[in-house]
Amino acid sequence: MTESPAEKPYTIVFEEYPEYLYALVHSEQYGYDVLAGFLGQIADECKKRNFRKVMIEENISATASDEDVIRIASELPELGFSGVRIAYIDRFADQKEMNEMGQDVAVHNGIDVRIFPHQEEADKWLSSDANVKTNQFGS
Repeated sequence: MTESPAEKPYTIVFEEYPEYLYALVHSEQYGYDVLAGFLGQIADECKKRNFRKVMIEENISATASDEDVIRIASELPELGFSGVRIAYIDRFADQKEMNEMGQDVAVHNGIDVRIFPHQEEADKWLSSDANVKTNQFGS
């Protein structure tokens, strides 16, 4: 596992699973700049490590504005998430409505993303089409 440098307003712990990259994000702050920072870093890690699937687990108690969520969700293709399947988990259930709004905007902009309440369900979804989305040799 690797962590992001301490000077950022968030930390990310990355872990490689057989079918996807896992990213756990911790922060005390939220808003467009924090979202753009950690999502951009996660997209860069997906590219660097050659992953087309990612599970992002967010552990941020603060909330972002609707405007920030809509803006960042519409910018996911530019951040590098085009062609990347995203499973998104938020540890704070009270943010479900906001996350679903972000999911709707992201899907409208061509992003393959789904919100999950738990890792197990997200893992099943990411792993379900492993033979379709990855290069497999043989029959």
